[in-house]
Amino acid sequence: SGSFLSEEYIQDAFHSYLKSSLTQARIEKLLDTDVLSSAEGDLMITGPALCLYSAALRCTTNPPSVTLPRRRKNSNGTSTTSTPTDLSTENCPPAFRSFLSVWARCVPPIQALAPEHQHDLARIICGLDPLTVTLSEDVYGIAADLRAVAIEISQRRSFQDRYASDLQAALDSSVGASPGSASFVPPPSYEDIQHNSPSPSPTSQLPPQDATHLSPFSPTFAPAVSGPNSSPIDIIRETLYAALADILSTHASLRVLLKLDPPRAYFGSVSLAILDVAANSV
Repeated sequence: SGSFLSEEYIQDAFHSYLKSSLTQARIEKLLDTDVLSSAEGDLMITGPALCLYSAALRCTTNPPSVTLPRRRKNSNGTSTTSTPTDLSTENCPPAFRSFLSVWARCVPPIQALAPEHQHDLARIICGLDPLTVTLSEDVYGIAADLRAVAIEISQRRSFQDRYASDLQAALDSSVGASPGSASFVPPPSYEDIQHNSPSPSPTSQLPPQDATHLSPFSPTFAPAVSGPNSSPIDIIRETLYAALADILSTHASLRVLLKLDPPRAYFGSVSLAILDVAANSV
């Protein structure tokens, strides 16, 4: 729709802000050079969560929106000027609307925190202990919400393919000693795995990978979409969807939480579904 901003524009703006957030975190010693260069731990989640946190601090609108950087080039590649654009629920692409919605709910409580508690929030996001001894549980809840959105962002292939350059930009901003190089490599896609997997040896033939063999459920409850020619990712997706339905049907507390706190309900439900499949189907 012409009323929506393009996904490419949003992605470019996000990675521009992500570079700034990672650089600021390195300057404030929330992330050190070794962590940035080695991409250890869950840095792929920490980076986007920091970016969302920084955007919340900068927000000046109600309801919350994100001021995007000016576009420097038009579709023909020539220079152009434009006024700053605010990303809001009205012009947000549908693919990113859920991210914006959860972030917007986090903005008021983040801005209501005392400055020292805002800094503690950044430390928690980066996996560090807060400096405040008795910190409200609400701060940990905000960090969990931001990281939950960051997990979703980190699963997007378009993000993974650009994250190494974001880390490198933060490293290059250091003064003095050689900044080093970011060693982050995107995880292989399912297509890469499928194309690059060696052929099975005659002594280790695996059964055909159809829905009947891969699904933990009886044929009566097997996903109807999957078939003999379905790709592995389709089968995995359908299996997890079926497990997710079982989790929601057997955990009344999650159904209640869906009304009170949808992001946490989604996160908990998906986590339990993955655990169920891993424990009972692999």
